[in-house]
Parts: sequence; structure tokens; C-alpha cells
Amino acid sequence: MKAYSIYLVIILTGLLLLMGCTKQTPMASTLPQGEIMTNNINNIIRSDETQYVTLYYVTQQGGYLVPVNQELCNTERPVRVALERLIAGAASGEGLITPIPSETKVRDLYIREGTAYVDLSEEFASKLLSKTQARWAVDTLVQTLTEFPEVERVQLLIDGKVREKLTGGVDIGIPLERQPWLNPVSQEPGEAMVVLYFDYQDKYLVPVSKGVGDFSRSLSQLTVEEIIKGPGGLVGLGPVIPAGVSLGSYEVKEGTAYIELILGEEATAGETWDERKALQALLYSLMEFPHIQNVKLSVDGRSNGIFNEALEIDNMRLQLPVVNVAVN
Repeated sequence: MKAYSIYLVIILTGLLLLMGCTKQTPMASTLPQGEIMTNNINNIIRSDETQYVTLYYVTQQGGYLVPVNQELCNTERPVRVALERLIAGAASGEGLITPIPSETKVRDLYIREGTAYVDLSEEFASKLLSKTQARWAVDTLVQTLTEFPEVERVQLLIDGKVREKLTGGVDIGIPLERQPWLNPVSQEPGEAMVVLYFDYQDKYLVPVSKGVGDFSRSLSQLTVEEIIKGPGGLVGLGPVIPAGVSLGSYEVKEGTAYIELILGEEATAGETWDERKALQALLYSLMEFPHIQNVKLSVDGRSNGIFNEALEIDNMRLQLPVVNVAVN
């Protein structure tokens, strides 16, 4: 029993390092079988007992935006605290970078009618070395600040003045809204976008938005199938489900997605794989659909699940933290 308890603690520590959340506003799409995506992860998995601030960083490999969550102490200025932590690189973690120049100072920050006016020092503009860095810097700022419900858009100011463009022609002359889909990799006309979570350096789950056009099955089932396929040639990202695993059955009933995975010979002969990480990735992707709140995963007769914000491991229920939690 003592050995089992130690094993369980190790599992939970891993979960804290691997989990994260996003808040996105979907583009209008015509989705099959009455499914509508709402990008509602934050509303479901945040705990009332612990407050988190979501900061966005960039992966060193592949340049993907990734949310990292850090506990937020009681403060009357949570938006300001988030902004200053982002610039300082706090909670970025190994393998992630903050593209905002470290010399940047926050001159002022105020919110009016849903717009956050962020006045930054000249160093923010002058120290950006490329269009890519400028784009990343703007995206991480906007994504981070619009995590707060009172912020719908962000107007960047440089030394108190509106500047039309940054390095490489990146526009900042008007209030900017958050990206509707994080890390889009492909979308053809007529395709619907889905959000897929893949592994990065065995530490983070990174959201990727991809277009799918085969509507012979439900969009949520297509999402599961895309996760099983893996990230393909996406630089720096690894699968959460190994090769040789296929989808046996899929059904959504009363808010729970029941997923059965079948291990082929290749998967059976290979090393053991982290079924719990796969469960997390499936959960975060499927919770983008308003009619799915829980996931029940069955692999070779073994069942684990996530129900009502708790993780079920071998018939034990434990609190489910947000994704990609930074450990101080």
C-alpha cells in the first residue's frame, strides 16, 4: 500500500507539470451534426479554491504559443501582475521563451470599455530584432491579457503614443483581439477547425488548430481520430498516443465521451506509454465542445476517466489542476 501511495504521488507531480488551459473565441463555421465549438476549457477546469493567471510563451522548437498557468496571489491588480510576470519571463519554464525584450518597462495600464491600454517603454519596440519576434511579442501580450473577462482587446502604446507598426511591419495601430485559433497549421475552404493537444518535451501540452473536412463522422470523433494520428511533421511536437493504437469505439452520452482504444502489435511490443497524458489531451480537446464535459478512456480493458473536474485513477478521484501548471 505504501509503494502504491508513492507511485500515486509521482503521477500527480507529473500531472502538475503537464497540464494547461486556453481561452479562445471560435471563428464562425458550419459544423456537422449540430456540434458547436465554444472553446470553454477555462470555464470548466478552473478551481474555485485556487486562482491561476494564464501566461502565454513560445516554444523554442516550432515557435508555438503555449499557455502556462501560475498561481495568482490575492491582488487588486491581477491584470497588471500578469503583464509584469509575462515581461519578466516568470513561469516560462525550460524549453519556453518570452519574446518580449527584457528591458521593456510598463509605463501605464488601464482598462476602458473592454479595451486594455498598455503603455510600454520605447525598448519594447526598439529591441525587437525581427518580424517573427515582434509577432510573437504582440501575440503573447494579447493572449495573456484577454484571458481576463474584463479585457476584450488590447491597444498597445509606446511611450504614451499610438504607433502604427513594429519591426517587420507588425500592426499595432488599432486595438487587437485575441487569436481565434491558436497555432493554426492548416485549413482549406469548407473545413471546420478543431483544437488538438500534443506533447512538447514531455513537459507541456501544446494546442494546435487544424482544419478537418471529412464529415462522415461527428466533429468530436474526428478530433479524437486526429489526436490518434499524431502531430505528423510538426516540428518539436510529439504524439500523446503511440503508433499502432487505433480507435475501437466512440460514443458521447449525457456529457461524457466514451473512448475505447485498441492496441495493435506495434504498440503492444513497444515501451509503456503515458495513458494519463493521452487522457488529458483528449479531455482538453473534447471540452471545446459544449456538450462534452467528461471523458472515459478504455485501453485494453483498463479504464481511467476525468469527471466533474476530478481525475479518476484506478477508482480513486483526485482534484484536476489546470493545464501546464508552473511549479514555483
